[in-house]
Parts: sequence; C-alpha cells; structure tokens
Amino acid sequence: MIPFGLAIAFVFSVGLYAKEYSISNLNPLSDVIDELKSLRQEVEENRKQILKQENELKTVKQELEEMKRHCQCGPNPDIEKSETGKNEVYSKTEKNINHIGGESRIKRIIPHTGQDGPVAFYAYMSTSMSNVGGHHTLLFDVIKTNAGNGFHSTSGVFMAPRSGFYVFTWTIRVYNTGQHSVELVVNGQGVGALYEHSGPGEDDMSSTTAVVYVNEGEDVFLRTKMDFNQGVIDTSVHGYSSFAGWKLN
Repeated sequence: MIPFGLAIAFVFSVGLYAKEYSISNLNPLSDVIDELKSLRQEVEENRKQILKQENELKTVKQELEEMKRHCQCGPNPDIEKSETGKNEVYSKTEKNINHIGGESRIKRIIPHTGQDGPVAFYAYMSTSMSNVGGHHTLLFDVIKTNAGNGFHSTSGVFMAPRSGFYVFTWTIRVYNTGQHSVELVVNGQGVGALYEHSGPGEDDMSSTTAVVYVNEGEDVFLRTKMDFNQGVIDTSVHGYSSFAGWKLN
C-alpha cells in the first residue's frame, strides 16, 4: 500500500505537469490561427485581383466589339502572302477608322457627332435679289453640302436634326449704294445680325458668325431686318451671298 503522503505528492506532480504541457501547446495553436488569418487575407486579395482583371477583360472585349462595328473590316488572305499585302490591309484599316463620322479632312472643323454622322450644310444664292423688304426670309437655292439633310432650299430654313451647339456663318454682298441688315433667327428669336453697305459704284461683302444652342426640330434661317434695307443683295461666281452651319457636339 502506497503511503498517503506519497500519493498526494504524485497527484500534485501530475497536475503540475499537465498544466505546463497545456500551456506549452498553446503557442503552436496560436501560430496556426495566425497563419490561417494570413491565408484568408491572401485569398481575399487574390479574389479582388481576379475581379479587377475580369472587369478589365470585359472592358477590352467591349472596346474590341466597338472597333469591329465601326471598322467593318475582316481578315484578309493577302496578309499572309507578302509584306505588301500587310501594308495594304493596314492602310485600308487606318482609312476606315479615320473616316468614322465623316471625311477626315472636315473632321477638324466638323467633329464626329455619334453613330448618325455629322450635321453640316452650305448653300448660296444663284441669282441676286432686288427690292428686298423687311423681315424677308432669304433663299439659298444652290446646296453644296447638306449632311444630315437639315437644310431646305425651297424655304431657306435649316431644321436641326439633333439638339446641340451649332456654328452658323453667313455672307452678304451688296452693290452700288446698297445696304442691308440680315439677322439669324433661331426658333423665332433673333440671335445675331450683320450689316453691310456699299458706296456709289462699289461692290462690298461681309460675313459674320454665331454659336448657339439649338434644340432638335427648331428652325434656323436668315431674314432682313425691318430697317436698313435698300438695293440689291448681290451674288455671282466672283462672290456668293451664302449661308452655312454645322453641329459642334
């Protein structure tokens, strides 16, 4: 039989050992928890990067589809034949891109306005007008440009096909003591005017420009003012009385 004192000492020693063993095992467990947290953070960061790359890939796909719709150009078998074929295809593609929204030469002053193309017109008088009274709408019967089909030569009225800022410019030529004041009318309101006069035997012409916002469907035209109307509004191959305009945006 084990003595009572010895048994008590044994139990105390076992308890102390168990306590030290449990404490010593807490450190590895804490390390595992920290490592799991670190792994979770890495997983979350990777997930964010994947989502970001997916969004970028979607954007690139959309841009490619947009370029395909505008370019309307497909693969050319000549590309694989020679370097000359490659250059020809590249040249054709560049021309297609440059011509989106109108001719490349006029894009500098008539910006692209969307899928419907630019809006621009230019017309001039083919014959001179005499005995012009006040509030007389001027007619420009020779149309040279009418992108968007907004200008009507029979009435002299431009009807805006889309809303936006427009540039309008007009030139009036007078002869031999003639004088005329011509105003730009937008939706029934005068928004700009030009006055031109000439001395005896003289032939003069003047131009002016206005930039205004026009709503879709509103009328724009030129008319004489009630006063300062005398003589002929002249026009000829040496100098046309004309009316032009184009949409900025």
